[in-house]
Amino acid sequence: MTRARTGPESKTFHVSCSDAQWEEAKRRAAAAGMKTSPWLVERALEADLSIFDVRPEPERLVLSAEDQDLLSHQVDFILKVIGSSPDPAWLERLGNQVEFLRDAKVTEMIADGRVDELFLAFEKLFGPENAERLLAKAVKAWHGAKSVEVRIGGPTRRA
Repeated sequence: MTRARTGPESKTFHVSCSDAQWEEAKRRAAAAGMKTSPWLVERALEADLSIFDVRPEPERLVLSAEDQDLLSHQVDFILKVIGSSPDPAWLERLGNQVEFLRDAKVTEMIADGRVDELFLAFEKLFGPENAERLLAKAVKAWHGAKSVEVRIGGPTRRA
């Protein structure tokens, strides 16, 4: 036979934190004249949770019907512009124009001293393993040097 409980029913929860965080919680609880667990519960109940009301929408894995329709219309428009079998010379001109715009933007960023920003763009497009090498190559071409050294948060890369 078990003994009847006389106090209010309670539940046990576990808190995960570092030793330093636990020591800080104990220090603050003692300063407030409370035990650590009741102090943590009181802080949790008083916490401002309004920041969770403005959560961004989760990234969609499937396009909505409106987005699919818009994409379809854009593809139709592109096909009308380039035709069903685009002229190879037209595609080459388009590639040259894109290359020109890329080179102009890279040159502008180097001239403005925005090398870190350019590195982040290369890193996003080509991955961290290629970003420093590509940045060194772009800076080398800009300065017309035989070789340059570029170091962004890691080992020095030569090009």
